[in-house]
Amino acid sequence: MSSSSSRRPDVPRNLKPYFLCLLKKGLRWNITDGNEDLMPRYLAWLRRETEARRILFAGPVTDDGEIIGTAILEAADLEQATAIVDANPGVETGHFLAEVHPCFLPGLDTVQVQY
Repeated sequence: MSSSSSRRPDVPRNLKPYFLCLLKKGLRWNITDGNEDLMPRYLAWLRRETEARRILFAGPVTDDGEIIGTAILEAADLEQATAIVDANPGVETGHFLAEVHPCFLPGLDTVQVQY
């Protein structure tokens, strides 16, 4: 049986490996003293990472639950993806807690965030 005939018809052919980041409220979530510039620094970091295509897209979760945001990253491996996320100013200060999970999604090569 050839490899093309053994392909499962219900599995998309264009799946690629990515990393899913879930941002949660960190231990310092409600501590703002001394961190008034955190949101502008976070947004500037997010823009740099998005323009460099390390983060393909990101957005907030708006239901007031534990998860406050998500992002899809493109990285060589889990270690690199974690390093990208750990450089997030909110993660560095302890305001955000990040989980990074490998996942497969349809190819996102043409997805672009516009600033």
